Amino acid sequence: MAVALLHILIDMGVGLFDMQGRLTVGVGSVLIVIVLIHIWWVLSFVAGTHGRGGGILSAAILALGWTTMMNGYPIVFCPPTCVPGSPLSDIAHIGSLVLGPLAVLAALWALLRGRPKLGWVLPVGAVLLVIAMLAAFSSTPID
Repeated sequence: MAVALLHILIDMGVGLFDMQGRLTVGVGSVLIVIVLIHIWWVLSFVAGTHGRGGGILSAAILALGWTTMMNGYPIVFCPPTCVPGSPLSDIAHIGSLVLGPLAVLAALWALLRGRPKLGWVLPVGAVLLVIAMLAAFSSTPID
């Protein structure tokens, strides 16, 4: 969660998204979905700490879809040593590629070890948020 947030803050800080003047629908959508993802992540953690398997699975989906894929994968567009935001951009990319899958493995281990009852509201919401973020990113021109 931390490296994913670092990555998006760097993207905003280096001007990847134009946030001067009136925001476009695309940029506004990206910002809203980022906030919703972080709210959903907190809800997932809270549910997971109360033994709800859906919260754990939801956190795993966000770790894979948001942290690993959307914040780690962009390393192909700006490989180390990535000049914009250097060296934090490299830390964010590599951290996302390492910590995202580790979070998924930790969540799966917790699910297998505890065998909690799975609810589907949080995991389905997480999948929908990842899809919404893909749609928001794809509709937003990058400067």
